[in-house]
Amino acid sequence: MATNKNIGYNVFPTTDNRNSMAAAVAGRLLHARNQSLNESLSDFEGSANNLELVKTIEGRDFINDSRSTNANAAWFALESMTKPTTWIMSIEDRENISDSLVDIINEKVKHIIILGVYNPEIMEFLSGLGKQVDCCMNMEDAVRTAYYTSDSGDAILFAPGTTSFGMYRTYRERGEKFKDAVAQL
Repeated sequence: MATNKNIGYNVFPTTDNRNSMAAAVAGRLLHARNQSLNESLSDFEGSANNLELVKTIEGRDFINDSRSTNANAAWFALESMTKPTTWIMSIEDRENISDSLVDIINEKVKHIIILGVYNPEIMEFLSGLGKQVDCCMNMEDAVRTAYYTSDSGDAILFAPGTTSFGMYRTYRERGEKFKDAVAQL
């Protein structure tokens, strides 16, 4: 067996060392696989933060789709709505709003609430669609505004259409904040 003469260890591991290394690698792969499987299973439709019915209050359905981290995902969430919808969103740039998103807004949305710091251009654009548009700096105000400006029989959809941008660590945390704000009503 080759030996490194400078420090005196075997260059090629012994059979026992190879078995130990193989066991360690297998254990790590199994752990990584289980973690990946858990994440994949949590992302199925109907899971938390993905078109999740949080609560119905006085005929208003509060729906959490915090997992909508881009405009295409927000489009899908809006497309799924079957009731007049108040949309709580955070899209900041006009260029992220495609023609198909505009079409679905015109078809399904009656009120838009921009959550967080917003670009005046987006406010002007959305208002130009003939929709009522409000801005709220925090989740509690956004949920409260949605509740008081909607009607019984409406859906209130939280589908931000962006990542958390530092307001929250993850979309899951952001979804929990939405649920907490609904629980405060």
